[in-house]
Amino acid sequence: MERHDIATGATGRNHGLLHSGARYAVTDGESARECIEENKILKRIARHCVERSDGLFITLPEDDLGFQSGFIEACQKAGIDAEAIDPKEALRLEPAANPALIGAVRVPDGTVDPFRLTAANMLDAREHGAQVLTYHEVSGLLRHGDRITGVRVIDHKSRESYEIHAQIVVNAAGIWGQHIAEYADLRVRMFPAKGALLILGHRINNMVINRCRKPADADILVPGDTISLIGTTLNAHRLRSDRQHDRDAGRSRYLDPRGREAFA
Repeated sequence: MERHDIATGATGRNHGLLHSGARYAVTDGESARECIEENKILKRIARHCVERSDGLFITLPEDDLGFQSGFIEACQKAGIDAEAIDPKEALRLEPAANPALIGAVRVPDGTVDPFRLTAANMLDAREHGAQVLTYHEVSGLLRHGDRITGVRVIDHKSRESYEIHAQIVVNAAGIWGQHIAEYADLRVRMFPAKGALLILGHRINNMVINRCRKPADADILVPGDTISLIGTTLNAHRLRSDRQHDRDAGRSRYLDPRGREAFA
């Protein structure tokens, strides 16, 4: 069940980066290992949704070049192929990278089309007997004692409400999952956050470009089909209604100069 259409939330509103795990290798080795495992799986089972672009982690003059060796070691420990390459070779591979770079590491990052991938998941599920209900919002859980036996839903197209019974109910509502859990008198503590991406009107780069340093805001430049994206930011956000999407022009003005450092 999806209360809107497929990929209308964060599933579609992302930079489409198929992480190799390198971004998290230094700060979160476990997440890095999970990323490279999923990276390999998606490249195998959803290759029609993936662009094998590879990625560069570049060091600029204001960055600490000494970070590079520890970064490569952390990648290798997590099972991620990471190779230091000559800056001239990096610029040959990715002419859009900042020509002032003093170091570069090549990793197996990629990009994925989130809309195509979501649709492929839906089609595969239907071929295996699933029924996909879009514009169906869960308004309650059906309970028999401590057991969840189904859901109460609202069909936003017909304006009808009805019940669906099931042996197993999976709460996959993302950040809104905490509200679903409340129907079962459960409290799930989550950290609501929102981020901003800057979408450029044309494609600048062919490889994913990261800064070779600890993760920070606006330090990724991702190619995606015919465009490129700069991102992302992360800010704590008080969760109210999904109908309240604040557009923060200030975030865009912040992203633009920060992201351009990677290729200016």
